[in-house]
Amino acid sequence: MNYPFEERDDEQMAIEDDLEMLREDLIGELQAINQYQEHIQSLENEEAVTTLEHIIEEEKEHVAELLRLIQNFDPVQAEKLKKEIL
Repeated sequence: MNYPFEERDDEQMAIEDDLEMLREDLIGELQAINQYQEHIQSLENEEAVTTLEHIIEEEKEHVAELLRLIQNFDPVQAEKLKKEIL
């Protein structure tokens, strides 16, 4: 027999799994930004610096996209972010 609370539990577990993956992706994007920034400090070639600066901007866009997704799945996180932004 299939109980409604079991389906909710399965759905909640799936959401939690998705959130875990999205948060790991967010960490990866932030680490990439830091790594590229460190590399820029060491580079002497202007083309390489310009390219990495462009990549950093893309990574920041990815951060924003991931934060939006996380907010969609986690109302508590959404409320915390909303309070901090205002």
